[in-house]
Amino acid sequence: MDPGLRQALLALGIGFCSVFGGLTLYAAVRLGFGLSTYGDLLALVFLLISMVIIGMIAAGLYGAIRNPPPDE
Repeated sequence: MDPGLRQALLALGIGFCSVFGGLTLYAAVRLGFGLSTYGDLLALVFLLISMVIIGMIAAGLYGAIRNPPPDE
């Protein structure tokens, strides 16, 4: 794989994680953590699930950055 393409794809992935992580945190702060209704509880569960998914994507990106493909 071309190193420039690899760097561009990694940058795109990091940007994706940054934007969606920021939006998720913004939604969490805006929602607050009051659990007065079942809808609030469901929203909190969805926020936690989205943070786990973003963390999994970020872990894969971290692994790709730390372990570049071998030179051929």
